[in-house]
Amino acid sequence: MQNSLLHRLILLIALLITGSQWTMGQHDDDTSGKSIEVPSLFDSTFETALYKGSLDISRHHISGLFFIKKISGEDVRIIFSNELGFSFFDLEFKGNNFIVHSCFPSLSRTSLLKLFENDFRLLFFPDTTIIHMKRGKSKDPELFVFRVKSAKGAFRYTVDKDSGKIRRIQTLKSIMGKTDLWVYGESSRQPQKLHIMNSAIRIHFKMVFIKK
Repeated sequence: MQNSLLHRLILLIALLITGSQWTMGQHDDDTSGKSIEVPSLFDSTFETALYKGSLDISRHHISGLFFIKKISGEDVRIIFSNELGFSFFDLEFKGNNFIVHSCFPSLSRTSLLKLFENDFRLLFFPDTTIIHMKRGKSKDPELFVFRVKSAKGAFRYTVDKDSGKIRRIQTLKSIMGKTDLWVYGESSRQPQKLHIMNSAIRIHFKMVFIKK
């Protein structure tokens, strides 16, 4: 039964996710040395998206709009502003570079911006440096769970059995930078709802899709 479900998931992902492929294993299979790639949360045809959302840091709360735009190739720019146009931050991912175009003074701290960079990289870019993936046990019969080791760290991916879409990404073996990313809603291009949490330092992003 387990093998049947696994084969079904691989077939669904091959049909639903063009250009991306999960290489899955049984509980004890070792995928070291194989080419493993996870699908991006944003489809390859994605260009722009507008989300209504908020950022909570400890007891401080700010809300507004997240505008996300693919600049060229895989480069992405994200601007978080209030509805009057005042920018809280304007960030760009250009290749391996992380560019801070502007940032509200209270948010402009090296450690905080590094955390933002790591969180948004999980959101925008699939991990192409995976060296080991192992199937784990899931309490929910509708979900698969995988422990992943890559050059970027250790992660737990939760995947919907039927659609093959990522529902959750958790960083492991980390203390201050531990991230818990939740994905909600079906879409061919972008997630409909996102929660990004760093509970150890009480940071919480909430984003709800408005339009492309």
